[in-house]
Amino acid sequence: MHRRPRRRVGVLVLAVVVVALGIVGLTAESLGEPHPAETADVEAAPTAGPPSPYAGVGTWLSRYRFTREFGGPTPPVTPADVDTMAAAGVQALYLQPAADDPKYPDLLSPDLLEQFLTRAHHHGMQVVAWYLPHFTDTAADLRRLEQMVAFGFDAVAVDIEFTDGADLPARNAALVDLSRRLRAAVPDVVLGAVVLPPVVTDVLNLGYWPQFPWAEIRDSYDVWLPMAYWSNRREPEWADAARYVGENVRLLREHLGEECAVVSVVGGYDVGQTAEDYAGMARAASEAGAIGVSIYDWPTTPSSAWAPLQDYAASGC
Repeated sequence: MHRRPRRRVGVLVLAVVVVALGIVGLTAESLGEPHPAETADVEAAPTAGPPSPYAGVGTWLSRYRFTREFGGPTPPVTPADVDTMAAAGVQALYLQPAADDPKYPDLLSPDLLEQFLTRAHHHGMQVVAWYLPHFTDTAADLRRLEQMVAFGFDAVAVDIEFTDGADLPARNAALVDLSRRLRAAVPDVVLGAVVLPPVVTDVLNLGYWPQFPWAEIRDSYDVWLPMAYWSNRREPEWADAARYVGENVRLLREHLGEECAVVSVVGGYDVGQTAEDYAGMARAASEAGAIGVSIYDWPTTPSSAWAPLQDYAASGC
């Protein structure tokens, strides 16, 4: 099981020495162990916390890319590929370490998961575990999500897009139940909600997932990741990456009733997308104050996509 080393905060103690004849001097005490009498009143200086696991530039891997259970004895993407990701500027790796499949009740290829985590953390990357529930067995979904937390991932995200299992009322009820139970089970974990693009559900296909329970799940998640895949769009007005990303973020926040809800945009996915497309994605995300941008998925992302995303940084709106 993987554990990241904890950061330690050192304390610098300054002593003011009053010198004879009214001369006042300031000297810095040595950085050895403080004297017992001094420890009671010494407080660590406040420090900035680590960046959100969803911040910066990210890439995605599904279970079909890196696990033996779904990718075969020699999966196409290996832990060694993390070095290439880091060289491309990737700061967050989104991995799918489990499947909503009774044949696989636990995490997939745990030895490979450990290697991905170790390699990514060596490069200073964050690793987010994502999971696609079918909304038919909430207890099993929750168990797998808790296993991801225990394994040592930096964050966990729920991919909310499956519509083939339960009917709409049952699906909505299961989503709300899973979201609330997960939040209660892991109150200190940064939870992400990977959601359908509102342009699709609100404008292009009102029957895709009507009556989506935005208000009921709003308090269960910390970060929202709209799947803003402009490459899926054939309508000229929505094939523009910048417009599609910007409108999806706007509608998402409108649904949540929070004009500055924390968003990390997911874009792509197609080897045919250009550097200009990804530059438009980054520009729109930055203008909206999205904390991160990521591309689904690693094997289908052209190498030209990464340069426009280099040094992406936005702290929120």
